[in-house]
Amino acid sequence: MSIKQYLPGSPPGETYIIFGYTPLCGTCKVAERMVDVLAELTKLHVIKQDVNYVPALVQDYQVMSVPVLFVVKADEVAATVFKFESVTNLYEIVNKALTE
Repeated sequence: MSIKQYLPGSPPGETYIIFGYTPLCGTCKVAERMVDVLAELTKLHVIKQDVNYVPALVQDYQVMSVPVLFVVKADEVAATVFKFESVTNLYEIVNKALTE
């Protein structure tokens, strides 16, 4: 299933990151800073999406908590991250997903 159907403005066929959050989530604010650093390191485009506005994505991809990070490669989700331990950990997950 292509994630593009949920986010029609996403770049076609590219590799990018989707960061899912909710406005009242304090942990999401910290994770967003980590994602900003990750974007600088990887030079990947980041789409920041309030998951309250995409309930179908939340249901179909079984998002049980926020923040959430999707690594998208060729319009398919290559990795999903719910546990934001560190920028280094995120960097390793993204690199692994992109090289497989």
